[in-house]
Amino acid sequence: MTGIRGAAAIFVMIYHFHLRMVATGPLSTIVLHGYLAVDLFFILSGFVMAHVYGKALQSGTFRQRSFLLHRIARIFPLYILATLAFLALGRGGSSTLPALAANLVMLQSLGNWPSLDPPAWSVSTEMVAYLLFPFIAVACLRSSPKIALATGCMALLAILVMTLAASRHYIGAPIAKGDLDLFFSPYTLVRCLAGFTIGQLAYRLHDNALVRRALSGNFLQCMVLLLVMATMAQALSDFPAYLALIALIVAIAQDRGVLRSIFASPPLMFLGKVSFGIYLLHFQAIGTVDRLEGEAHMLGLGVEASDWIASLAVSAMVTALAWMLHRSFESPLRRMIRRIEKRPASGPLSV
Repeated sequence: MTGIRGAAAIFVMIYHFHLRMVATGPLSTIVLHGYLAVDLFFILSGFVMAHVYGKALQSGTFRQRSFLLHRIARIFPLYILATLAFLALGRGGSSTLPALAANLVMLQSLGNWPSLDPPAWSVSTEMVAYLLFPFIAVACLRSSPKIALATGCMALLAILVMTLAASRHYIGAPIAKGDLDLFFSPYTLVRCLAGFTIGQLAYRLHDNALVRRALSGNFLQCMVLLLVMATMAQALSDFPAYLALIALIVAIAQDRGVLRSIFASPPLMFLGKVSFGIYLLHFQAIGTVDRLEGEAHMLGLGVEASDWIASLAVSAMVTALAWMLHRSFESPLRRMIRRIEKRPASGPLSV
């Protein structure tokens, strides 16, 4: 699943670089659906958590302390670096003390406090999902098929209701680019927890023999990929695209066929390794895109060509920075935090 993370991170970045774009055709409409890559992250996170910890939950060997330590080691070092960098740049000057404290512990989504690093709102909601993981997993992984089906229907219903409410302007923001472009509480938490739940149920579904046989073939995998693109190329509703993303994750999880060839390719695997850095660092590069676009236009290039040249150049810069931080900061800190788990227990009650 590493490659799909890389593709999703690039999708979010290109989307934010083109927030001023007006949809004039299928390609621009697809670009302006980049916020759905965050929903893909939520679904994928639930899927991966079920894969990594599902057996431990079913056998009774799951340890919440160990789980949270691994999750904090994965996301906190780079998150706190980005947050402190924004504070140093004065971006948190008007924030209240509770908002600053909530940002430092990744729980700003609980109080609808703004994230100092705007894309980090999703990191905060994922932290809530991690805290609730043992309870969600009981309904998704350890329940009867009927309860699992009911849980999945409720999660999908929550997404559908938000989509319909946003399409009728009952919820949402004036700057939103689509129905599910909801980046404020409580809708951020609903998006995350619903996606996290659906991801775990998708993991349970992907192991079904019939599903495995059907989605292992190249023809149906190509159809799923085309379905994702087709549903994102229309602006009527986000719900079909959301369903297509679930199918895409289940198809990729078969680890064979044309989708494996695409998403396990070296470029996407590399991007997947640095995807978290790309996601957290790219937003403040929007101004650089605008400046480069203006300079390219002054050289005589057309507006569209200048836009894409600037976007690709800055994307390469952000990716290079993410790679450097991954090697020099993110990975070493992650290993250091995880070593805490390997320290000798201080007593018989330690876990």
